Parts: sequence; C-alpha cells; structure tokens
Amino acid sequence: MANSQFEHMHVQAVALPAALAGGCKEHFERHGARFGVSFEVLPPGSSLDAAMEKAEPFFRVELPSGEHLLHRMANNSRKHPLQFGREVVANILGKPELKDWKKCLPKPTAERQGTEEQLEGLVTNDFKAVFAPFDPMQ
Repeated sequence: MANSQFEHMHVQAVALPAALAGGCKEHFERHGARFGVSFEVLPPGSSLDAAMEKAEPFFRVELPSGEHLLHRMANNSRKHPLQFGREVVANILGKPELKDWKKCLPKPTAERQGTEEQLEGLVTNDFKAVFAPFDPMQ
C-alpha cells in the first residue's frame, strides 16, 4: 500500500502453500467487494509506472500467477482498511485469527525463553540476518 501524500508505504511478502495459491485472486476480489475495493488486473510483467499515469494512493497485490491486482484508493469513497491484505491472507491460510498482528507475536518455547519484548528482539535479529544480503542500505 502506498500513499502519494507521504513518502511512506507498507510492503508485505507472504509465501503461500502452492495448494492455496490458485484461489488468491478470488479471495482478494470477494473480500474487496465488502469494503468497496475494486481491482484492475494487470498482466504478468506489466509495469506499475505504466498503469499509474499520476502519483496517487494505491494498494497492489502480486498474485502467484504473476498478475497484479491494483486498487486506486481515490476511486473508493470509503477509507481503505489498513489490515486489508493481512485479513485476506489470514483467511486464505484458514487462520483468520492471524489478521490481528498482536496474535502473531513470538511465544516462549523450550529453545527460546524471555519476555515478549526479548523474544521480539530475537525474531527481529533473525530476520535482519536472513535479509542482510538483500538490504539496499548495507
């Protein structure tokens, strides 16, 4: 999701099991209909710059098929739900409780003990280590 009024965006990448990937487009379209979110379908390999003639707020989904769903937020009179993408993916996974990010916080295990804050720090450090080769700021 990006907003042209601010230099700000959210990028979320979620791997889905291949068995669930086929129905993604329908899930996003059906959930979007509940909130007045309609999508343009962009073919695989299409450029977002070519689809967006001017800078404007948008929400985009890259589907496993390579297609992209593009929602122009200015076309929706209702406020775009901030957790929209998370809600759809949680439903696709059959775990609707995961739409609330607070339910995704790390829990203590036999290998990892500590407070919630300490566990979050461990998860953050693990992510940074795995992401480091791709980090453009390094």
